Amino acid sequence: MLADSTLAFPQQLLKLGNTFVSKDSAPSCPVDSPISCSISNADAQNSCCYESPGGILLQTQFWDYSPAVGADDAFTLHGLWPDNCDGTYAQFCDSSLNLKGDVKSIIVDQYKDQALYDLMVANWKNYNGNDESLWEHEYNKHGTCIRTLNPKCLGDAASNQNIYQFYKITEALYSKLPTYKFLTDAGIHPDPSATYTKKQIADALSAGFGGKNVYFKCDNKNALQEVWYFHHLRGSILGEDFIQIDSLQGSRCPDSGIKWIPKSKSNPGDGGNPSNPSNPNPPLDAVASGYLKLTNNPGCLISAGNWYSTGTCATYRVQESQFGGYNLKTSKGFCGFDQNNDFACGSQYQASKYQFQYDSSSGQISYGGKSDWCYDKRNSHGGGNQLQIPVKLDDGNCGTTFKLYIK
Repeated sequence: MLADSTLAFPQQLLKLGNTFVSKDSAPSCPVDSPISCSISNADAQNSCCYESPGGILLQTQFWDYSPAVGADDAFTLHGLWPDNCDGTYAQFCDSSLNLKGDVKSIIVDQYKDQALYDLMVANWKNYNGNDESLWEHEYNKHGTCIRTLNPKCLGDAASNQNIYQFYKITEALYSKLPTYKFLTDAGIHPDPSATYTKKQIADALSAGFGGKNVYFKCDNKNALQEVWYFHHLRGSILGEDFIQIDSLQGSRCPDSGIKWIPKSKSNPGDGGNPSNPSNPNPPLDAVASGYLKLTNNPGCLISAGNWYSTGTCATYRVQESQFGGYNLKTSKGFCGFDQNNDFACGSQYQASKYQFQYDSSSGQISYGGKSDWCYDKRNSHGGGNQLQIPVKLDDGNCGTTFKLYIK
């Protein structure tokens, strides 16, 4: 257990790329620091030696084959995501920490780490060819949510160390999880005609990941597409003491008939893999469209995002987001959350900032792993047949909740 939330500091300089910073910039944590998601002590949760609330770290990889992205014999790196211990997650946690300069200038010019940059160019690939936009998105969405990477935990370290360390640590963890090798060592190979069972793939990935269950997902052609490795973390993320754990989700592939389609640079694709999260310009009706309804409640949501019992229902369009998840859009614009944390749609909401989850089988809409919603009657307006009430995600104080679904 932590004696207190004060950091200890090593008595030497820390090398960041080819740049050295003072000893006070390099916090270290006790060797017996608690493992994330293991305690509830408030002081420890606020410590720079305990990752919270995002105590589950997912290293995510993709296999994009149509058109092909990255090397033919490697899954590409997608990101490092801090999920909460209950499986929900935060995103875009602190806009003041957002990456404001280009990634190359930080890694190569400031930290003199050409080797890291070259690795990112080789294996951290964006579907549309603009790799830097993916790198920026991943840091702003996920890196700003890693508490022990916050600048306040880095002493008087040089500027942008939090950004540099996010990319450096993510690449280092990715290098320890060679998914392609895990599969081929088990006799599973990319082949246009071969098929495999879910058990074969699960066993191969588990064998390479300390016997733990690994999440994997197939696209709508039953072809292997995503692999996620779940971890707890001991101490600060700067210590990179990742602890392998079982996936919190069941894999989304059929029991049999799973394909592993080879990448082919000569394959122009079929308009893009329809389930690929990096399709930059999907059509507005690429996934679904319809009214946004509430379970066990009359009425629907209108175009600005409020519930209305008697008005005309708005058409909501569900489209794939450029970097994963889905965007919702009405005639007013994209949908997100306002200053009251109420669901809302309008021109002020950016598609890149608000990625929802969409279940195609049920039409259910979730956000941040949360699927329970409720009315925010404090911010309602109008009355009688003109009453409009905002809806929000359940924060534990809602009482009666409902689901949102496209119909």
